[in-house]
Amino acid sequence: MILIDTNIWAYYFDSTLPEHIQVIKPVEDALRQSKGAVNSTVVIETMHYLVRRLGSLVGGEKGQVFLNYGIPIYLLDAEALEFTLQQLCELSHLGIGGRDASILATMAQNNLVEIMTHDQAFKRVPDIKVIDPIK
Repeated sequence: MILIDTNIWAYYFDSTLPEHIQVIKPVEDALRQSKGAVNSTVVIETMHYLVRRLGSLVGGEKGQVFLNYGIPIYLLDAEALEFTLQQLCELSHLGIGGRDASILATMAQNNLVEIMTHDQAFKRVPDIKVIDPIK
């Protein structure tokens, strides 16, 4: 499984962005191979981006497409939030904030070692593999 970060979904759904063309193949490959996953934070952020950037109608439609992909969505329960705090305390010096810490907690709890992202902070985190499709 590869956790796909919010910025990749934003590039994927927003064809006006210059990064759009670069993420199509990697995202669709992950979806086709049933390897893509997200957590609650990524879902909420992606939907927020789509509605804010593309408007209620288009953003809402694309948000519905996103929700209907059927990919695993890892929830943030009390245990995950405890682990998020731990990740935040251990990795904030690397530029990891709360959102990123929730992603890292999700990855650790579910034995995920790969993340598709353009977020540079993740590249400083040991023991994960960052797939950055943006050249």
